[in-house]
Amino acid sequence: MPVWFGVWYDGGMVTLSIPQGLIKEGFVVLPRREYEDLLHAKRGDDIVVKRDKSFKVPKKHEKFYNGLDGELTESLREIKAGNFVGPFDNVKDLLISLHLKNENHLRS
Repeated sequence: MPVWFGVWYDGGMVTLSIPQGLIKEGFVVLPRREYEDLLHAKRGDDIVVKRDKSFKVPKKHEKFYNGLDGELTESLREIKAGNFVGPFDNVKDLLISLHLKNENHLRS
């Protein structure tokens, strides 16, 4: 039995055509400001993650999102410093790396 979905389109909406080749390689849509922040990070500028002011969150979740921004900032700084493992081609390689890291940690 076929299932029909309705599509609602407003004249103010933007239609975007994405070439199939880009989708196969991976495709990400980012606000320009976040893209520019990533470029600054790649150039070696100081890394600070802060959500855009247009991303509104309820007051009760403000603490969570501020913490998330801080954790992302810390993670990106660690990556910049070379404190990471991977990338991995499969889960098996990831698990081997985690087990080796855990064994080395227990020995020291």
